[in-house]
Amino acid sequence: MSMKRELDHAAEAGPESGHLTRGEAVYEWVRERIIDGRLPTGSRIRERDLAEEIRVSRVPIREAFPRLEAEGYIRTLPRRGAVVAPMALSDVIELFDVRASLEVLAARLAAARCAAGEPGDELVRALSAAEGALAGEDSHTIASVTSDFHGAIVDLAGNALLQDLMLPIRGRVKRLFNIANERDDVDLHREHRDLCDAIVRGQVERAAALALAHVEHSRADTVPIIERMSRLSQT
Repeated sequence: MSMKRELDHAAEAGPESGHLTRGEAVYEWVRERIIDGRLPTGSRIRERDLAEEIRVSRVPIREAFPRLEAEGYIRTLPRRGAVVAPMALSDVIELFDVRASLEVLAARLAAARCAAGEPGDELVRALSAAEGALAGEDSHTIASVTSDFHGAIVDLAGNALLQDLMLPIRGRVKRLFNIANERDDVDLHREHRDLCDAIVRGQVERAAALALAHVEHSRADTVPIIERMSRLSQT
C-alpha cells in the first residue's frame, strides 16, 4: 500500500479502529527513514517537500513533528527549521546506560516466564532470522533483525510497562546499529545464541548476566566508533 493510500485508509477508519491516524502514519514514515539512514543526520525536513512527497496536507506533518522532536529524532533550528538530529556521544552513552538496566530486566523476566512453562518459540525464530541475515551481510538487514531479536525478548518478558518503555529505546538502538555498522556482528550474534539458550531454558540469573555482558560488549565496540565519527565531523 502506498503512503497516500495508507493515510487515506487511516483517516477513513478512524483511531477507534486501531489504524494509524494521518499524523501517526507520517510519524512512522519519517521515523523509519531516520532510523535506517535514508534521512541522514543534519538533513533538512521541509514541511512543503514532505507534503508533496507523500501527498498529504501539512496538518498531519505538524502533528508528527513535535513527537519526533520529543523523542530525539529531529531538532528545530532557527532559520533552518526541522533537521535530523545528530546522535551525539553523550546520547550513545545514555542509551547504553538505560539498556544495561532495561534489557537485563527483560532477559530476567523472559527467563522466569520460560521457567514457568512459557514457550520461547518466537525468540528462537527471531534468533534464526538473525542468523540468516548474517549470511547475507547486508548491514541494514542485520540491524533490523538484531533489533527484532531484542524486541522478542521484551515481548517474551510479558511486562506491558516495560514494552512501552522500550519502544523509543528500540528505535534509538536500531538507528545506532545503522550508524555504527563497523561492529563485529558475528561475535555479537554468538552472544545472542547464548542469551537465547539461557532464556528458553529458564535460567534466570544466567540470562541476566549474559544480557549485561552483551550490552557492555556492544558498548565497548560502539562508543569508539561514535567517538571517531565525532572527531571526523569536527575536522
